[in-house]
Amino acid sequence: MDATSIDADIITGLKSLEDHPQTKTIVLLSNDGIILYSNAKLKNLHNLKEGNSAFLLPSEPSIKSIIEIINENKLNAFNCDFILQLQDDEFINYSLEIESVLIKDESLYILQFDKQEIQSDLSKQVNTYNKVLDSVNVGVLIADDEAKIKFSSFAFEKFLNKKIDKLFNTNLASAFINYLTVIEFRELENAVANKTKWIKVISNISDEGDVFYKEIRLNILSDNNDRTVSYLITANDITHQIRQTRLLKKSEQRQRTIINNIPNPLLIVRLEKNELILENANSSFCENIELANDYAEEKKLDSILKSELFLIIQQSIIKIEKDNRIHIQFHYNNTERKKRFIGKVTYTDDHYDNSRIFIVNMNDITEQLEIEKKLRQAYNNEISLNKLKSSFLANMSHEIRTPLNAIVGYSELLEDDVKAEDYESSTEMTSYLKEGVNRLLSLVDNIVEVSLLESGNIEIELTKTNLNEVIKANKHKWIDLAKDKEIEICFKFLGNDFGMLSEENFINANTEKLEKSLHEIIFNAIKYSKKNGKIDVETSTSKENVEVRIIDFGIGIDEEGLKKIFNIFEQVEDEAYTRNYEGAGLGLSIANKLITFMNGDLTIKSEISKGTTITILFPKV
Repeated sequence: MDATSIDADIITGLKSLEDHPQTKTIVLLSNDGIILYSNAKLKNLHNLKEGNSAFLLPSEPSIKSIIEIINENKLNAFNCDFILQLQDDEFINYSLEIESVLIKDESLYILQFDKQEIQSDLSKQVNTYNKVLDSVNVGVLIADDEAKIKFSSFAFEKFLNKKIDKLFNTNLASAFINYLTVIEFRELENAVANKTKWIKVISNISDEGDVFYKEIRLNILSDNNDRTVSYLITANDITHQIRQTRLLKKSEQRQRTIINNIPNPLLIVRLEKNELILENANSSFCENIELANDYAEEKKLDSILKSELFLIIQQSIIKIEKDNRIHIQFHYNNTERKKRFIGKVTYTDDHYDNSRIFIVNMNDITEQLEIEKKLRQAYNNEISLNKLKSSFLANMSHEIRTPLNAIVGYSELLEDDVKAEDYESSTEMTSYLKEGVNRLLSLVDNIVEVSLLESGNIEIELTKTNLNEVIKANKHKWIDLAKDKEIEICFKFLGNDFGMLSEENFINANTEKLEKSLHEIIFNAIKYSKKNGKIDVETSTSKENVEVRIIDFGIGIDEEGLKKIFNIFEQVEDEAYTRNYEGAGLGLSIANKLITFMNGDLTIKSEISKGTTITILFPKV
């Protein structure tokens, strides 16, 4: 059969591929091996043309044996590799594809030769891509629109511990079943089914026993031409980043542990674009400084600190920058937490990002100031005690010497009268002696009383007491004391809230101590009242209190004198109260302390040359 009897359509179709650059070597053979058609590649390489027998081609296996296999097995197509020897004795590996066609009851064979070098080049190219992907630690897995795996890079094969022949055509999600939890695996399946993106970090152990981390990302690739999708999964090795992050966190944790172990409040601030940004603060700072907001949520310093402290720090930093100073100290008073601090602002330059970091170190001086205050108080108390001791010694030497001198003098006079048997003045001398002894005894009693009150080792039993009755029982004694100076004492028992005369003003008190308190106050009023003067003793009652007022119209006391009127062993040293008035300076002190022990309150109002009013309030029973 020659070429003219062959269907012209086949020849025309084969000739149309003649000049295509990707066209393989194509040959059309008859059943007996005669070349009916061959393209230029066969002619150039093997010097064969139409009409020659293809069985003459020196190949292994031979073309003849291949056609016999096709005929014997009635095959429509056959593929195989074979080696062809060229005219210069060079051997070339080919991949041969043979297709059998039946035309006009005659069997024809279309042979396509393809050098295996092309496939080798493709394999090399794929290997090159794999090496590139592996060099940048990126694994790639590609699946078709049915989520069947079609390609896997070496990195992914190593990560999944499976070769491509094991992964090929398997379900995309199933490749990760050993690396995900049940919930994570379902998330991947849903992402594949819904064609949505998915991301997860997976850890595993390498052959060397090291833990590594991969960031697995699922991306969807769409083909706009055939509207199909492909699945692309990338695996980025983020082990280094995670280790660096952990090292950074460790470093930050170590830094925070260090600054948290600093007992003083510590603040670290960075100056960025003319704004103060908080870098860090230790726990002592958060505990001792009143913050406007939580610094974990805010970073701008003016949003975190109270305005007063922020302005102090801001001005200190401005001054450091302006005056080129190394540090600046400041004082801060936290009124809300009742703490006082002395602060110091220093700085260090961060050459990494060319910025300056300011360190604010604050020292709580509240306790130190309190100690200094107590030391000053103790010092002043020591001075007062020394002064009090001197005053006490001077006062007591006078107060004790006076009755003792009287006792000694009258004793000598009494002794002389007894020797002279002159008994007419003996009774008078005895009364003088008794007066001196009583005065001395009263002084000793007062000293003992004030000592007990000062030490706190005294118990006063309180009972329900009628204040008016106590005053009535002692008023004649006080009237007699005032007669020597011709002073009139008027007693007034005023009405209650309803205007009715109150005969019963009951309070919780100790009758003995109440009498002594009133006696000391009234005796003091008599002592400093002018001759022919007047003293009013008034009582009244209200809904909650019972009140006593002792009003004299004597020489009065100025403001400075009122401040120390209750100091023991001290009289007011001015022209109003001078040593012209006898006394140890204990009376009002004892009265005030006793009234306080009985839950009362004593106040004094006075004006020079106009007199003094002492008011006592007791809770009403």
